[in-house]
Amino acid sequence: MPSKATATIDNVYAGVDWISATLGREELDNQVWLYDAIHALEGIAERGNTYKRRSLLGFDGWESAGCFVGSNETRHYAQFAGENAHGAFHFLDHPKVHISRIDVQLTVQYSEELLKLGRKCYASAIRHNQSLPEHRRRRIHLYAGSDFSDTVYLGSASSDTRGRIYNKDKQSQDRRYERAWRYEVVYRNEYANGMFRRLAAAPDETTKLITQEVVAYFSQRGVSVLGLRNWDTDTTKVPKQDRTDAARKLRWIETQVVPTIRKLAEMGYAEELMIVIAEAIAAARNSQL
Repeated sequence: MPSKATATIDNVYAGVDWISATLGREELDNQVWLYDAIHALEGIAERGNTYKRRSLLGFDGWESAGCFVGSNETRHYAQFAGENAHGAFHFLDHPKVHISRIDVQLTVQYSEELLKLGRKCYASAIRHNQSLPEHRRRRIHLYAGSDFSDTVYLGSASSDTRGRIYNKDKQSQDRRYERAWRYEVVYRNEYANGMFRRLAAAPDETTKLITQEVVAYFSQRGVSVLGLRNWDTDTTKVPKQDRTDAARKLRWIETQVVPTIRKLAEMGYAEELMIVIAEAIAAARNSQL
């Protein structure tokens, strides 16, 4: 099995991975803020994701790819998740906006598959924790998977800051993240507001700030980001997502529907199939008109 000593870094990706924000409807330019948030959501839909009405947490609005923008009688609310959060969070800047949660992440792609890295990080965090006075010790948990899809949590779920380390390759099953581990920090309440303000104030240095913040957070808890001290290349944004709702549906048609069509055609129903498909396409075009 490859060791930490022989592994080098191939790529480093940094970005915002989640953001939840609210703005009162009495605030100046609140409608402009809402329009900007919806514009960000529509951009996600334009990349091939479903755009639909939804209610969430008492707000009525729109959803696309797990992201949401809506309003109630007193406030507007926006929530962007995953890779879409990094492209959308800057649309939410406003002097009076409240950020209830923001997650920032650093994803390190190694030259070799380091299956036991999470368990080594856990051991390092435990050793550091034991060196602290008892009243300062944090909750540290390891959730180990039989396939090494491990996750390490630093801090309690109710804390205003919490660290998370996990095997991004195993948990995402995404070829863009082969051999990659993710180091992620969750901020809530005033910590979230503070992090958002720092990022909003330096739009050209977002990934640099996130990298510094994540490295410092885990270092203060006894965990070093393997190999990053020797990394001399600029940190980049997360790679472009290639699995939209439309892409997933096309893949489903290719793997599930096409074999059935082929079988029916072999049984002599090719003409009927062509009619059914043509009628469905025609109906969709008429509805758009």
